[in-house]
Amino acid sequence: MYLNKEIKIYTSRAIDYEIDNISAGNKKRQIEDLYDGLEIEKIPYSYEIKERVQELKRFNIHYMDAYHIAYAESKNLNYFITVDKQLINACKRANLELKVVNPMEFIMEVI
Repeated sequence: MYLNKEIKIYTSRAIDYEIDNISAGNKKRQIEDLYDGLEIEKIPYSYEIKERVQELKRFNIHYMDAYHIAYAESKNLNYFITVDKQLINACKRANLELKVVNPMEFIMEVI
């Protein structure tokens, strides 16, 4: 099956921070190699992102997760993909326009 949809991948300072803090060298290299092989656009930091993080934390969204969501919202992205069930549920309570889904849900919605 051929999927005729454009999918863009984005990164941010929050993702860079988390990758930099991976202590398992082999895992870190694998992730860096994966990113090197993809065309990825970096979302710039803004003061609005910092403010949005504080708002998101009110919904029990952890600090770094709130940064990931705020970056995605700042770019008006359609999806944020995660395997973190707690984050998915917290984002549902926050009633975001951004769809926070697991990889399988994303595949089912996009295909």
